[in-house]
Amino acid sequence: MSEQEKRRYVRIHFKRQVQLDFFTEVYDKCQVKNISLGGLFVNGKFPHKVDDQCYVNITLTSKTTYLSFKALAEIVRQDDEGIEGIALKFISMSFESLVLLELILLYEPREKSSDTETEIKLPTDLPFEICEEESSIPNKDNPFLERT
Repeated sequence: MSEQEKRRYVRIHFKRQVQLDFFTEVYDKCQVKNISLGGLFVNGKFPHKVDDQCYVNITLTSKTTYLSFKALAEIVRQDDEGIEGIALKFISMSFESLVLLELILLYEPREKSSDTETEIKLPTDLPFEICEEESSIPNKDNPFLERT
């Protein structure tokens, strides 16, 4: 069975940077090759071995938003089809990081960002408008507010 057939989760190309913290060494601005619900592949040469653990930190920002994905991961494979790097399997993450990961997996394939861009891009074909401020719904028209 090939590696592709063994994969449990669909991977998407994710040309973003990640910080890897191996407890004794921290690597900033490492290039992610792909990501899935189960883990990610990071390009580069690392002295660490299979089963070594690290913290993964991906930060996504926009003008008004700062989102941070953090997870504990372990190396499950080194090098991938001739590409130098490490395959990391997620071991643990917060609920908030899981939700952000699911959003990344949902919207990343629709983005047209450059390889180094980290700004959050929302789809342009949404059936509603995205406002920077909260909605201002008058109390009399809001069925969810108590009337006095």
